[in-house]
Amino acid sequence: MRHAGTFQIPTYAIPMLEYGDTTGLTDLDIELVNGFIEANFPHGYMVDWTGIEQPYFASHPEFGIAAEVVEADFYHA
Repeated sequence: MRHAGTFQIPTYAIPMLEYGDTTGLTDLDIELVNGFIEANFPHGYMVDWTGIEQPYFASHPEFGIAAEVVEADFYHA
């Protein structure tokens, strides 16, 4: 696995990125998460939720509007 970078991921997107669970997400949320995956990890990814215990507010997360985020290390599959 090759490290792709550390990203600020909105907390609402964690279930979708980790388990594929879109429960409670709007169509726009799903589109934004899918766009992030397609743009950065078209061949798959692995994620290490390095900041899962320390969420914080970010005005410019990786996608979407300002939100509570966690830092996550992503790796190319």
